[in-house]
Amino acid sequence: MAPDKQAQFGSRTALLMIGAAVYVSTVEGRPITAKKLAGFVGQPRPTVVRRLRVLNRLGVLERTGRGWRTSAKRMEQLARSDTRAMARTVRIAADRLKR
Repeated sequence: MAPDKQAQFGSRTALLMIGAAVYVSTVEGRPITAKKLAGFVGQPRPTVVRRLRVLNRLGVLERTGRGWRTSAKRMEQLARSDTRAMARTVRIAADRLKR
């Protein structure tokens, strides 16, 4: 990979890791702090805070008190996506059972 692409990929990977960690904490019902996220992803807290703000501007995350959680809008999108995938799986299984 070209050096500029590596840096870009690293940033995207960090955003995905932060987003995934916040999603898990949201599902568990416990908003997560920037300090805990920094320890999880192994990056300085100020860097994590900048990335949290990016995800917030994109509508993926929202701030709650001193912590962060996945936005209600994003959780709804994920639920709809999961429901469509489940319905597709049931249709495929039903078609196979008809054979």
